[in-house]
Amino acid sequence: MIENRISLAVVASAGVIAGAYLISPAPLVAQEGLPVEIGGLLRTGFRSQPEETGENDGFEVFDAHVSLGGEIGLVFEYFVRGAFDTEDDVLRLLDARLDLSIIPEASIGFGLSRPYFGLEALEDEGDFTFLRRAQVSDAIAPGRQVGVTLFGEALDNRLSYGGGIYNGNGRTLENDDGRFMYAARAQFNTIGPIEFYEDLVIQVGASIAYSEDDAAELGPGLITPLPDAVPLFDPESFASQRFLLGADFYASYRAFSFRGEYLRGEYELADPEPGFEDLTAYGGYLEGGYSLWGALEAVLRYDGFSSTEGDNRDFLVLGLNIYPGYYAKIGLQYAFDLHESVPAPTIAGNQFALVAQVDF
Repeated sequence: MIENRISLAVVASAGVIAGAYLISPAPLVAQEGLPVEIGGLLRTGFRSQPEETGENDGFEVFDAHVSLGGEIGLVFEYFVRGAFDTEDDVLRLLDARLDLSIIPEASIGFGLSRPYFGLEALEDEGDFTFLRRAQVSDAIAPGRQVGVTLFGEALDNRLSYGGGIYNGNGRTLENDDGRFMYAARAQFNTIGPIEFYEDLVIQVGASIAYSEDDAAELGPGLITPLPDAVPLFDPESFASQRFLLGADFYASYRAFSFRGEYLRGEYELADPEPGFEDLTAYGGYLEGGYSLWGALEAVLRYDGFSSTEGDNRDFLVLGLNIYPGYYAKIGLQYAFDLHESVPAPTIAGNQFALVAQVDF
């Protein structure tokens, strides 16, 4: 209840400020020398679901976000983002963070944000290639957490890194058990900031995380029981240890791009079933794309996920993205199930989606 009230207040305030900004002839200023940057994301469209998902075809609002950011003097940068939850019909707080620059190569961030783990898991929804993240990114990568993060760039911006200590119990604004999650990530690319898209860019990254939890909410799709199977634990209230690893790469040259990621999670079971002491989940994706004049992009992705519970899901996804303007995008995608894979929470065989997006 407290979280929902805070979320409503944050997003309502953002809406008022956004309205004032739009009708004001000059940039909105919270105080002298403090411009407020306003952002938003709207993703809506149509999705056709196969019968085995139990969901209906229809038009949907996939994401609706509003954000505020800026600088406070020479000390802090702040960022606040709220979202309308289309499933529960409530407004929720997604990010609330203050960043303090220590030296040019290092900063400290406080508050609610995504922990540094995974490549795709750190992407904003407006940057998604497809409608949703790959199965493994949703299932294994930890979601937003409250904590403190050290992050920065070095070696002429070729090396970027981040790591922190977090409560480990998701977007809840207080620690529920006095235990913590530890997460870290580093990535290195060959040229630093991409200035010319004709350059050959190669990037590699690695991630690690560990936590001990009393009631952590794990990602969707981690446990999708087979028919007549009993889940080994409740993914909405996980009480034990988890150890997560990840490796990823990205390469691009002119109009071609290619990337892939592998994530693995080891989950110790507090009250295991006979014959099971832990659960291992792992998977990844391989994705290739071709861009024509920066206005049209064709993409192909293999999306796979497996676990020691016997849950194996493999899909092939075709996509076409059109960029009619700097802030706009229209996406089409179609998924094929491989090896008669059962539907996952965010993807299924013979699933079609049309997405219209504005991100600013």
